[in-house]
Amino acid sequence: MSAAQYKNVTINAQASISYDGRCSSHTIMFEDGRQKTLGVILPCENLVEHYQFITNTSERIDIISGECEVQLHGEEDFSYYRAGQGFVVEGDSGFNLRTEEIVQYVCHLEG
Repeated sequence: MSAAQYKNVTINAQASISYDGRCSSHTIMFEDGRQKTLGVILPCENLVEHYQFITNTSERIDIISGECEVQLHGEEDFSYYRAGQGFVVEGDSGFNLRTEEIVQYVCHLEG
């Protein structure tokens, strides 16, 4: 699971926002060049069946609050994740995510 706090980082104040503000994240950059994103995803409700995200680089996503179901591209079924759990997405791929509650996450950009 991700650390609750990060020290000595630079934060991109401009959020990445998608799905009409229902998904948002901020990028943090470490002195050694590593990057992470900290994000919030609102419930799908009746507005969308699921959210679709595309990756350029491999990512490890840790759920820090809430619960969701994730379908990695190429897989048929959704898998369940909750706070304290995470999953890996290959680069040049993506995943679908559906949730009925607010999800907060840390995305470790690994590529």
